[in-house]
Amino acid sequence: MGVFGVCINTKGKDFDYWIADLYSPWKEIPEGCETRVIPGSFWAQFPCTDETLQDTNTKIWSEWLPALQGYSLAGEHYIEVYLFPEDGSNELRVSIWVPLKKN
Repeated sequence: MGVFGVCINTKGKDFDYWIADLYSPWKEIPEGCETRVIPGSFWAQFPCTDETLQDTNTKIWSEWLPALQGYSLAGEHYIEVYLFPEDGSNELRVSIWVPLKKN
C-alpha cells in the first residue's frame, strides 16, 4: 500500500493536485478533507523513483503519449502512486498511472 498524488485536469493545461489516501466509507471524513471517486480505467503504469518522477512525467507527455497509437486518454485523472520501500531498501518507489481507452 502507498499514498497517492492525484492530478485532476480542470482547465486544459491547469490542474488541481490532491494528496490522497484510501477512503474507508465507514469512517468519518476529517474536517477540511473531501472525497472524489476515481473512475475505473485501463491504466498505463510507468514505474520510477522520487528522483526520476519529473523526468518520467515529462517523457510520458512529450514523447510516449504523442507516439501512442490505438489508444487515447480516458478521463481527467492522472495518479502518482507512492509505495513504501521494500525490505532492505531506502528508495521510495513511485508509479505514474495514466488512464487510457482503446480508439
